[in-house]
This record gives sequence, C-alpha cells and structure tokens, in this order.
Amino acid sequence: MVSVSRLLGAGAVFVAAAMGGTYTDPSWTRRRFDPKANPPFVFSAPPPRSACIQNLKEHNSPENPLDVMVIGGGSVGTGVALDAVTRGLSVGLVEMGDYASETSSRSTKLIHGGIRYLEKAVFQCDLMQMKLVAEALSERSIMIHQAPHLCHGIATLLPCYSPYEVVTYWGGAKLYDFIAALYGGTIAYSGYATAYKTMSLCPNLRKVNDRNKPLLGAVRYYDGQMNDARLCFSVAMTAASYGAATANYTEVKKSEEIKDASGEKLVRLTVKDLLKNEELTVYSRSIVNATGPFASEVEKLSGGKNTVENVPSSGTHIVIEKRYCPRNHEAMVFPSSDGRVIFTIPWLGGCLMGTTDEKTVITHDPKPKKKEVDFILENARSFFGDIPQEAVMSVWSGIRPLAKLNTHGRDNESTENMVREHVITVNPDKLMVTVTGGKWTTYRKIAEQTVDTLRDTIMKTKKTFKPCSTSNIVLYGSRKFDSVPVVPTEGVPKDVHEHWRGNYGDSYSEICALAQKDNQKYLKRLVEGCPVVEAEVLWSAEKEHCEHVVDFISRRTRMSFVNVKAAEAAIPRVSELMGQVKKWSRSKINEEKAHAFAAMNSFKC
Repeated sequence: MVSVSRLLGAGAVFVAAAMGGTYTDPSWTRRRFDPKANPPFVFSAPPPRSACIQNLKEHNSPENPLDVMVIGGGSVGTGVALDAVTRGLSVGLVEMGDYASETSSRSTKLIHGGIRYLEKAVFQCDLMQMKLVAEALSERSIMIHQAPHLCHGIATLLPCYSPYEVVTYWGGAKLYDFIAALYGGTIAYSGYATAYKTMSLCPNLRKVNDRNKPLLGAVRYYDGQMNDARLCFSVAMTAASYGAATANYTEVKKSEEIKDASGEKLVRLTVKDLLKNEELTVYSRSIVNATGPFASEVEKLSGGKNTVENVPSSGTHIVIEKRYCPRNHEAMVFPSSDGRVIFTIPWLGGCLMGTTDEKTVITHDPKPKKKEVDFILENARSFFGDIPQEAVMSVWSGIRPLAKLNTHGRDNESTENMVREHVITVNPDKLMVTVTGGKWTTYRKIAEQTVDTLRDTIMKTKKTFKPCSTSNIVLYGSRKFDSVPVVPTEGVPKDVHEHWRGNYGDSYSEICALAQKDNQKYLKRLVEGCPVVEAEVLWSAEKEHCEHVVDFISRRTRMSFVNVKAAEAAIPRVSELMGQVKKWSRSKINEEKAHAFAAMNSFKC
C-alpha cells in the first residue's frame, strides 16, 4: 500500500510540474545584483604572502589584537575571512597547507541545489532537505555572479528508459525550476530531449539498458559548475585585497587565553611559518575554527572539549577521456547500484565521474580505493558500455566533514543518508566559534551565519559589525572580466586562450604579456596537448601565493586532477621555473621535484 507521505510527495511533484509548464522566459525570476554594493578593494592587487605574514606580525601584543583569527583555508575559512573583513573586522587567516589543499579542491565541481536531495524532500516529506535545496539554489546564482570566470551554468541530462522515469524526472526538474524561481536562482528552464536528440548529444550512451528497456529520451535541467580550488584561492585573495592577512603554510601550534591590561580576555596564538621555520605570536579577540574534518584537533589544541561530532565520509572521483561525456558541454546523471547517483561531467578537457559516499578515517592524504574506482566504472558501463581501464586519466578522493545530526538512535546510518547541513557551535571560554559540515554551494551563506554567530556571542560587546555584503561582492579575477578578450589574442592558441580566460579571469592580459616577452619565450606548453604554458608558472610563483610545485600542478592549475601522467611530465620544468622566480638552490629544486612526484600518488589507484 502506498504511504501517505509518498502520495503527498507525488502530488507536490505534479502540482509543481503543472505550474512549471506554464512559463518559458526565466529572466524575470533571476536575482538582481547591486553594483554599488560591491565595495572597492583596499589594495589594487592581492598582497604577497610575505606582506600577509608581516600583517600578522603587527598583531603581536595585547594592545593590538586581531578581531578574529580564522584557522583553515578551505571554502568556509576563506569565506569567513572575506565576510568578516568586509564587515569592518581586522582578520587573520592561517592554513597549514595550501588554500583548498584538502576537501575544498576535491569536490564534484558542481554548484547545485541537489536534485537528489529534492527527491528525498518530496518522497520523505523532509522539510530540512527542502530548505537545503532552496538555500543552495539561491546561493548558486550568487556564486555565478561572484566569479563568472570560474562558475557557470551547465545543462544536465537525466536519461529515461521507462515512462515512469520520464514523468517523475520531468516533474522533479520542474519542481527544481519552481523552487529556483522562488529564490532568484534560475539559470534556465528544464525541458525534454527525444531519444534521437539524446543520442546525438551522447553517442556513447546505450540505446537499451541492462533491463532490455529502450532509451526514450532525457530530461534536461540546469545546474552550475565551478573550478573549486581556483574559486577558494580567489576568495582568499579577495579577502586579502580588503585587508585580511591570509597566509598559507602557517600552522597554529598553541592557543591560550590571557587578559590584557584592561581585563579583556584575548587569545594568544603561537603560529609557525612553515616556509621560514619561524614562530610568531599573534593576539586575537576570537577564533573561528573552520578546519573541516580536522575541527576536533583544533578544539583540543586550545584545551577545549569537542563541541560537534564529525562523521567523515570519503568521496572518490575519476576523470576519463572526454568522449564519454555528452557533447555541447552537457553533463549527465544516472542512478547507481547503491541507490545514489553518478555524475558524468565535462571538466577541463576530461570527463569527471563520481562520486562514492562511505565512512572513512580522517587523514591529510586521502587515497582512492580500488573498489571505489571499480564501483564508478561498473555503474558507468551500465549506461555507456565498455570503458577500458586505460581511459582513466586521474582519480582522487576527498573527505566530507559531515556533521552528525540526530539520527533517532540509528548509529549505523550510512553517510549517504545524512543531511549536508552545517553546524556552528560556540565555546565562549576559549573564545572559539567552530563551523563544520555543509557543502561548497552554500559556502558564502555558511560564512555569513558564522560571522553572525561571532557577532551575537563572543564579539557582542567588543565590536560593531557592518551588514553582510558578500552576496554582491565580485571576486578577484572577475572585477574586470568584461575587458577580457572573447577571441584569442594574436599568437595565442585557442585552447590556451580559453584556459587563461577560465583560470585567471581579468589577469589574462598580464599573463599574455608575460608569455609573449622575449619573442614568446614563455608561451611554450608545459606538456604537448595541455593548454598550460610556462608563463603561468612564473605568474603563479610571483603573484599567487604559490609556494610549492604541487601547488601549481594541483591547485593553481588542475593538471594532476585532469591527467596525472601529464602532470608528472610537467613537474621537472615547473620546478625549474619556480626555482628561477624564488631563487631556489639546486638541492631545493630537487627536493620540490621529489615532493611533487610523491604527491601524484594520491591521483593513482
């Protein structure tokens, strides 16, 4: 017998579908942004790392403390730094690795409301899931506005092999449209593609599935896509451009509470500059712990108790040859054997597939398991036929910091069933706000709520906060994006041109000038067939807080994520070029090479 909740859920789908079918022009539903609410940068260019370290050193006495020290340089940490500094706070940010060196660079690269969360919201009558979808769809439009060179819309196909799938997928997509319209997050409206059109878009898709059912067509809906590591870096540099002291490769070694001469309680932090191997003392009125799956370690460092329980989940992805993706830069979603879904997404010249969702242990160097890679390939083969192991160009795994919510006694509940909600807790004795959980799409909103919490608790009587303005702020790299040429500059290959536009935004002209110096000396590709050229190494080493070879290979560009063999081939030349900029010794260059080659093992299975 069909449950009442399922009947109500199905009814909601069809009501929304009926309403969704009545509109065709999405422009009236889109969010309007106020250019006047985008304050100018304090610095015309992001300060170099050395200047940020010097900024931290200036807060070395109780008489001149920071307002907030953010620990963690991932999506939430950099988001908090940007939100806080634009509200008038003095801000420091320390990250023991590189920006986005952990979870924030290992996402599915989607900016999405979560259409599968919507399915749960409807069929389980789960208002929390519905709230998450609505919030994420609203934030999706903000992210695309913030960084159009890194974030954009992407059409996504849902292949249908039964009339039931046609009806339910179409109804769900229209409900997705409807919620997006209500919250100003519309990209484009969903629709239906015939079997012929679907096959023309994705020739490798099977015409008949494993149950001998013929392809009837596909529902097409729209979500967003991003370059996660570059976006995180851009948020960090935007915060630095407003005056925040953001420094990668800096580790908090000790945190203790003291009182200044007036009796105000402060935190004294011992911070180690890992590049120069020197320690500095920094005072702050508060701490935001935004270290994701490592949040409990930071809480213990300060002597506090753990305020939230993390349930770490591993998410493995693979990148295969792009011919397995739909044409016209469209993505595809299909159900997996464990009741979840697999995304197939065109990304930087490859075809990204994922993801898995299993409980794991917390580590700084997660490696994909062979069984997870096999799981993705086996499910993909159900829709695309044979995919040889040789087609796999890179694999990686990240750790999701899922915050454990009330599971009503179901301690063994799978991580797949946990809501991707974030949790913010306050430890007033340690002057610490801890934030964990959440997902990339809502990073800005999570940051806003974290700073609101700081304002209403620890900093309530210490500082007047300006209103949050980050929903209107355009990030570093996109401030003058309209000035970036649409067609290639003379002498620049088309694929290199497109890579520069999408990776560096309005820094395009400076990189182009650098590449064309000395008779185009640095326009040479690092690897044949790869759009990354030598000038980018020089630029990143000097301008982008790029301190190690692996920073360039994995995060300033995404070479290791797309094709690990190409990344390995580039390591020797990248090492030489970075050594040229940073004046490394021969032994240091060799050390960097070895470290980078070792890091590439995380992209193999």
